[in-house]
Amino acid sequence: MSAKPIEHLFTLQRSPIALAPVIHNFFAHSKSRKRDLLLSYLVLPMVLYPAMQEYLLTVRKTSNLRTLCKEQKRLVGLTYNTQQFKSLTNAALLVLQTEKSIELTDDLMVRSIKDVKASNANPKQLEAARRLSMVCAEADVVSIYRTLGFKSL
Repeated sequence: MSAKPIEHLFTLQRSPIALAPVIHNFFAHSKSRKRDLLLSYLVLPMVLYPAMQEYLLTVRKTSNLRTLCKEQKRLVGLTYNTQQFKSLTNAALLVLQTEKSIELTDDLMVRSIKDVKASNANPKQLEAARRLSMVCAEADVVSIYRTLGFKSL
């Protein structure tokens, strides 16, 4: 049972250590709010999906959730991908907490404490995460999930 080189590359690119800076970048550039830990489960599925990443890299300060949801192709499979990335997101959050880069409060708020080493992260993914925080800035967590088509948190 030998793995192919493409499988090794996929494993390296989807490593919690490589993706933790992406989640950290989202929280470093967003304002803290109650239960914003739940937003971490949206970061990886949205940033890693090509159609969504392409849109996020063009986001301006005037962009919002409504403009993000304008084209359905960006949201295809988001609920499914969120479930698929749940364990990877948990592992990345654990990496960030172990490095003492984030702090989780009792209200499920995530606070960025210090910068992380982003040399392993893809610069496009880091920028997409930063811009995703701009899109999510105006709405509360429940509204974001409902607007994106989630029936439950």
